[in-house]
Amino acid sequence: MIKFGPSGSCEEFLQQNFKKTSDGAKWLKEKGVDLFEYSFGRGVNISLQTAKAYGEVFKMNDIELSVHAPYFINLATDDEQKALNNIKYIVDSLTACDAFMGNRVVFHPGSPCKLERNQAMKILLKSFENICKIKQDLKFDHILLCPETMGKVAQLGNLEEIIEIVNIGDNTIVPCIDFGHLNSREGGLFKTKDDYRRVIDRLIDKIGFEKTSIMHVHFSKIAYSSKGEIKHLTFDDEVYGPDFEPLLEIFKEYKMNPFVVCESAGTQTRDSLMMKNYYNSLK
Repeated sequence: MIKFGPSGSCEEFLQQNFKKTSDGAKWLKEKGVDLFEYSFGRGVNISLQTAKAYGEVFKMNDIELSVHAPYFINLATDDEQKALNNIKYIVDSLTACDAFMGNRVVFHPGSPCKLERNQAMKILLKSFENICKIKQDLKFDHILLCPETMGKVAQLGNLEEIIEIVNIGDNTIVPCIDFGHLNSREGGLFKTKDDYRRVIDRLIDKIGFEKTSIMHVHFSKIAYSSKGEIKHLTFDDEVYGPDFEPLLEIFKEYKMNPFVVCESAGTQTRDSLMMKNYYNSLK
């Protein structure tokens, strides 16, 4: 079943000054979201006891939890210590997600830095193959690991690179397609329904319908330059886009069931509900 929800706490949520996690979870349920993405952007700094308590409260309120691993992960590094640190960041994220009773961990693939792009991708793929084995050894088969398309041209994580990463793993490795990121790095890729269709069809062709159908989605309007992403915007933006309606029409047409996470700047709960309401209005 398709689900919609915000990443992190929106401005309206923060204004509530909730004292208990249960209050926040209840507020999100009353708003009508199905999903909440908990970000460990600056590091996994939550105890398992606290994560389990959060998970129970969100489960009680019928809200799925997904996790975003630390932003500074770079699987393309050729530094041995940094590579070991990356493994720890992902394992810690998987462990926290398990405690949350969640089933999805999103991560940024990395950046070439001073390496040639092809060389960096070889390192990244080898690193990720190792992580897939560790994930299996630790019996996290019930958690989907989702490499994300990235918004800056210099970063690893265009559509073809994400396809290559996903195909390294088994059916518990699915893409996180950030349509705002793809739109930014391609200078305004999504103008029509067929623009979205081409991306979905490419995914189905290269990784299969099963993985494509349950993929993780990030969506927001994003300002961009020739180098890609600059900053996240709200759905009120009428300059940069992209528009979400044609994408949701494709999801409905193809009978897909992704998790759709809104990353608007401060209005992510409101905007995720706009997407959910539009999807539900489709015949």
